[in-house]
Amino acid sequence: MSNRIGRPSFVPTPSTGVTPERAARSPGEKTSSTRAVDQFDARATRAATLLTGASATAAAVPIRSKALDIQPQVHEATGYEARFEQNGRKASAAVAEHGRVQLPTGPGRGPSFHAEAGKPLTVNADPARFSSSYEKVELVWRVYPGGTENVVPMSDGTRDANGRLNLQPATFEVPPDASGVMRLSFRTTDKNGRVSNQWDPSNDAAIASREGATVSFTEDFQTQVDGKVRAGDSLRIAYDQDRLKAIAGGKTPSEVVACVSFNGEPPIEVPLDIRPDQPGQPGGLFMPSLRVPFEATDVAMWFRGKADDGTSWDSASGQNFKFSVGVARDDADPSWKNELLRSKSFPNLTADKFVGVGPSSERYNCIAWTLGNRNEWVWPGTRVEDFDTLYAQQGYKPLDSVDLSHDPTLEKVVIYGRKPMTGNGPLEVTHGALMDEQGRFTSKIGTQPLIRHQSADDLTGPSYGAPVRVYVRPRQPSVSVS
Repeated sequence: MSNRIGRPSFVPTPSTGVTPERAARSPGEKTSSTRAVDQFDARATRAATLLTGASATAAAVPIRSKALDIQPQVHEATGYEARFEQNGRKASAAVAEHGRVQLPTGPGRGPSFHAEAGKPLTVNADPARFSSSYEKVELVWRVYPGGTENVVPMSDGTRDANGRLNLQPATFEVPPDASGVMRLSFRTTDKNGRVSNQWDPSNDAAIASREGATVSFTEDFQTQVDGKVRAGDSLRIAYDQDRLKAIAGGKTPSEVVACVSFNGEPPIEVPLDIRPDQPGQPGGLFMPSLRVPFEATDVAMWFRGKADDGTSWDSASGQNFKFSVGVARDDADPSWKNELLRSKSFPNLTADKFVGVGPSSERYNCIAWTLGNRNEWVWPGTRVEDFDTLYAQQGYKPLDSVDLSHDPTLEKVVIYGRKPMTGNGPLEVTHGALMDEQGRFTSKIGTQPLIRHQSADDLTGPSYGAPVRVYVRPRQPSVSVS
């Protein structure tokens, strides 16, 4: 979208991916860990050379999952718990026959808990959070967006010594096809029959879907991605702690933590040690499953452990392990499509002609998207000649005609334009769209969602005008929206 049509003043902050306390390589850190993998495509379709960052020249062959090499030492959660105490919140993951892992609860501005599709979530609440005048407390939950409301009783009418209702845990199975956010609230009924619903954004749980990717960090300092790292899906981390032991000179680490940062934001710190519920029980290593935010375009990871009085880091020599994040699945959030359908700017864009594949964002715009960039706002000017120069720098050549036919060997970008509102002057460029491998188009609509649409003419109308030029270059690996 052009400056004239709503370009924001937002300027993204450059991110180096290095945090100050880890800028220097930790003593003893192996140089073999310095090559960070930067990919989100399925590992099974990539050549093995991608593990070392070299160019892939050999034919892709299926690769056995590295996560299997770490098993059975690394364990997944079998269930989750959210505890609402009088002065705060706590969260944990349970691992059958092993113990629990205390999970971070977030800053309080959004989802504070973790949940996982197809696994139970137990909600506990301190009776002191509720007035003694209440006759009933219920947990209300639904998957957001689009889920139906469900109610689980938390009180049976009995009271404690302070006259407050005794509360029992509310346990339910997160639907196996769930994704997005689990919205949790407490519904209370007082002695006069008045009902209130107590909800706060920090009550929500981020749901890690069954679909997603596993990133494995093995003892031999290899890194492998199985599946696709994409917005809205789950990200599982299988980490062999012998890596930190080697970095620490043979000292066994304790309190091992995975630090996970999306888009350069402050990291989520997830413990990777299972604490046995009782003495003598086996502990083990924990494989967390995190939900990738819809807004994420990249993720960085590093690992921290304590050995004696020192701290060791596994951080690719301070550069962190970095991965690109692909766009979300089609219409992962119904609001993306609804936002565009409410607009009167695109009369040809009907519900059956497009899907939403990314949320509204001021981070990047349509032209940045055509260049494979989701971290900047790119706009070279308003004239067609300005775009000729921009795309020439990226290896594109303009066609003599507006040829929108699909050629699988070519990557095509189409720009839109229209006459100025005054009716005088040269054509003004308003938008750019990228043709994908199947001949469909993807467009970032200004600050609004990223969509995939069937035809370039779907966006023809009063805002963008019509396609005016097509640029081509030999097809290259690009951001996938399939």
